[in-house]
Amino acid sequence: MFNKLILPFIAYKYLLYQVTTREIKARYKQSIVGYAWILFNPLAQLLVYSFVFSIIFKFPTGGIPYPIFLFVGLLPWTYLQSSLATSTLVLVDNANLLKKVNFPREVLPYSVILAKSIDLFFSLILLVAFMIFFQIPFYPTALLFFPLLLIQIILMTGLSLFLSAANLFYRDIQYLTNLALLMWLYLTPVVYPLSLVPERYVWLYKLNPMVGITEGYRSALLNYPFDWGTIIWSVISSVVIFIFGYWTFKKGEKVFSDIV
Repeated sequence: MFNKLILPFIAYKYLLYQVTTREIKARYKQSIVGYAWILFNPLAQLLVYSFVFSIIFKFPTGGIPYPIFLFVGLLPWTYLQSSLATSTLVLVDNANLLKKVNFPREVLPYSVILAKSIDLFFSLILLVAFMIFFQIPFYPTALLFFPLLLIQIILMTGLSLFLSAANLFYRDIQYLTNLALLMWLYLTPVVYPLSLVPERYVWLYKLNPMVGITEGYRSALLNYPFDWGTIIWSVISSVVIFIFGYWTFKKGEKVFSDIV
C-alpha cells in the first residue's frame, strides 16, 4: 500500500507539478490584483471577525491580542475549507483528463492541496509579521506547528479523496460539503476559545479532530498548555479518515471515466 501512496509523487511527479501550477494560475487568471488575493482574503476575514468578536462579544483570549488568537486558528481553517471545497469538484472539473489520460486519479485531489499550501505559506508569513507587530515572543514550541500541520494534511487528504469521489457519483455532495464546512467552522474553536464550551459537552466537542489540531496550533505558537489527549485523538482520527478516504477513492477509481 505504501508504494501506491507514494507513486503519484515519484512516477507522476511531472504531471502532479503541471496540474498544481495550472490550479494556481487558473484561480487568479484575469483578476485585477492577481496573486494578492492570497493575502487579501485572510486579511478581510481577520478584520471582520476581529471587529465582531473582540469589540462586540469580547471573547477572552488569556491576554493574547484577539487578532493574533484568531489568525492562528483562521489560517489553518481557511486552508482546510478552501482545499475541501475545491477538491470536491476536482474530478468533475477535469472530466476530459479522466477520459483521455491514464494516471492515478488521486493526483488531482493532491494537486489541490499542494496549490492551497502555497496560499497557506504566504499567509503564514503575514502571521509572523503580525506576531512581530504585536510583540508576541516566538517560543521553541513553535516548531511543533509543523507536525500539527502534517496531521491536518493527512485529515484533509482523506476527506478530499472521499468527497471528490463521492461528488462524481452524487453531485449533491458539493452542496452538502459547503453546508457541512459552515457548520464545522462553528463547531471548531477558530473564532472563540475552547473555554467557552460548556464543560459537560467538552468531551463530545473534542471528538472533532480539528479541535485538537487548532488548539495545538495555539499551544505551539502562543504558549498555551498542550492538551495531548485531544491531539492524540486528532492523530488517530485523521489517520483513520485518510485510510477510509483512500480506500473509497481507489475502490471507485475504475469507473470514474465511465460516469463523468
